[in-house]
Amino acid sequence: MLVAKQPLYQPQPPLRQPVRVPKREAKPALLTDSEKRLIIAAIILTAVMSFGMIWRFAAVNDLQTRVNQLERSIAALEDENAALIIQVKQLSAPRRIEDRANLELGMRWPEQTQIVNVLETGPEH
Repeated sequence: MLVAKQPLYQPQPPLRQPVRVPKREAKPALLTDSEKRLIIAAIILTAVMSFGMIWRFAAVNDLQTRVNQLERSIAALEDENAALIIQVKQLSAPRRIEDRANLELGMRWPEQTQIVNVLETGPEH
């Protein structure tokens, strides 16, 4: 059997060659002092306006909470008012007034002998 002469180690090229990234040089500042001040002023203005909007939403929320509380109070007072109107109608019924006058105060309707008719006469001058 014949064996071909081959070297024992055959180096293979790497699958991917490493890429060298060149070092970046520091870039000089592109903004002037006046531009920096303008940007800072814009940021501050934006922050102040944002705070103002948040404050307004908080105030609206607080007012809405007060309105809801007042609406609940109004509903409770209307219910109480309706119950009191019913109670007034019950207590002011003529039959009930007569019963209370008879039972609690001992009042009775006058008998026929107790009724006196007074005739009106003209002035006697």
